[in-house]
Amino acid sequence: MSEDLQRKLAIGWRLNWICYVGMLLLFVAWNLFIPGGSIKLWILQTVPLLLVLPGMLKRRSRSLLWLCFILLLYICASVVDVMMPTRGWQHGVLVVLSLTLFISAMMTSRWQNAQ
Repeated sequence: MSEDLQRKLAIGWRLNWICYVGMLLLFVAWNLFIPGGSIKLWILQTVPLLLVLPGMLKRRSRSLLWLCFILLLYICASVVDVMMPTRGWQHGVLVVLSLTLFISAMMTSRWQNAQ
């Protein structure tokens, strides 16, 4: 494997973890500190992301592909919410995190399969 591909793969995995943990922390903060949050909403927001966690810990590219499919739901919902004038800042943060995670997971999976 080339040195350039190895470097891209390391950066991709690092960015995946930063955005993944960022989304989970956003959902925790959203439901604990912002009015209108609840445990039911937190469970609904985090369980789909946690389904791919075991595969991500084993660095499986298939888990990254499943994560991309799951993230499409978050992207669609957050883009709709960010366009509403009554929504808060957390929707904009969710758009940025989910789009960044989608792109980095897709590219990391591709680079990992190119090995």
